[in-house]
Amino acid sequence: MQLELWIDKNSTGVCRFKGNAIQIRVCRGEYLWLPLVVTEHHELAYTKDWRNGKMKVGKITISLFRDRANVFVPFKRDVKPMQAEGICGIDINERSVDLCILKPDEQPKHIKLDTSKLASVAHAMELKQKSIQKKLDMLPKRPIQRERLKRKYQRRRHNRTNQILHVVSKEITEVLARQRVEPIFEDLTNIRASMRSKRKSKNDRALRKDMRRRLNQWPFRKLQFFVKYKALRCGFETRYVRAEGTSSTCPMCGSHTKPNGHVFSCRACGFASDRHAVGAYNIAVRYVKDVGSHVPPEWRQMMPSVEKPMATVKLEVEAQRSPQNYGVLGREYFYLE
Repeated sequence: MQLELWIDKNSTGVCRFKGNAIQIRVCRGEYLWLPLVVTEHHELAYTKDWRNGKMKVGKITISLFRDRANVFVPFKRDVKPMQAEGICGIDINERSVDLCILKPDEQPKHIKLDTSKLASVAHAMELKQKSIQKKLDMLPKRPIQRERLKRKYQRRRHNRTNQILHVVSKEITEVLARQRVEPIFEDLTNIRASMRSKRKSKNDRALRKDMRRRLNQWPFRKLQFFVKYKALRCGFETRYVRAEGTSSTCPMCGSHTKPNGHVFSCRACGFASDRHAVGAYNIAVRYVKDVGSHVPPEWRQMMPSVEKPMATVKLEVEAQRSPQNYGVLGREYFYLE
């Protein structure tokens, strides 16, 4: 249920946000007060700026969950758009995130973020759940304990995965703000439909069951969302391009070659480099080609011929301790003026 705010410009609203409580108008002269659990993190990140007039409150939502009601308070602020000096192609893989920064009259810069901990967390939690299921399926069966432990480790996996994704998205946003470039992602809509279990033709190869399970648990969309709203906070909008052939197209001659492992070696011109670096570069270049006349004229110079493999800067992603964010205040939203 969404509650309209009761403010001077909107007298038809039914609630007011008071910082640590919500005042709901029941009828004339009668109100219902809902106290909120506001942690120190919420006070510093949201309500302090709200009191200073830097942020506004959106539509408050109340949702029922079993024997309790959750109150979500979204915040929003206006962000001034920043003038981008270039673009950054971002290629998301299972164990790494590759960034290729393109600027006029400059050689491409490649940055690799190691995200292998995501795969480690997923594998460890999967083995743990299999072990629990095997033990609790033995006689005497204990279905209640089984469901309780199942929810426990699902929640633990969710929290650890989100923590790593927040750290990675923060690293990417810092690179975008420091280099003043816009993020470019692949449009991975319906990519899971390609992970089929049966062959469609003789030349087609079906994926194994464990491979399909692993790829279906790949949180690429969540990472894109985290980067999108954090980049919007810095004043940069996120762009998307089609994903077909980004890792199999040679940046030198444009011919298509199937990569062998992590190495891309063009059969036509002999160019060789990291396949993920090539994918990130092709994502950035494809945006400039597809957008056409909508990009600044000087951005045409951001497509030089790659004469040698791009230099790679490796950044290790380590989990950081953050305050527990289990309060009732919602996510912050950003709108470009």
